Amino acid sequence: MSRFLTPDEVEAAFYAAFQTLDIALMGAVWAAEEPSPVCVHPGGDLLQGRGEVLSSWREVLTGAERPELHFRVIQRTATNGLAVHLVEELIRPSRSREEPNRILATNVYRQTAEGWRMTAHHASLPLMGKRPAAATPETPKPRMH
Repeated sequence: MSRFLTPDEVEAAFYAAFQTLDIALMGAVWAAEEPSPVCVHPGGDLLQGRGEVLSSWREVLTGAERPELHFRVIQRTATNGLAVHLVEELIRPSRSREEPNRILATNVYRQTAEGWRMTAHHASLPLMGKRPAAATPETPKPRMH
């Protein structure tokens, strides 16, 4: 089994497994010990425990067309053997000319005796449309009594 030295290494392996449809690599990134791993696929229910999580990934990856997948970490937080990454995923079928689906995901990594492992992945439904421009603060209006 792979030994990941940092949360970033686990994350790179997770997305490589997803992009290359590599079930064995997907299994290597997930934690095996308590607390049990959890996963929520876009629009899906809560999956708990390594067996349930990996079974769901087997369904996702088996017979699928390799996606074109890009990700970027928007925010990282780490403390005492735990790391949380907020990630933007851009995913589309490899031969598609359509715009990729934009998904926001929270990935949680934990340092274990075997190195860093993924312990949670929670992905949003594909976001609709473009990201709105930053709003300018409004000047408060005086209240009428």
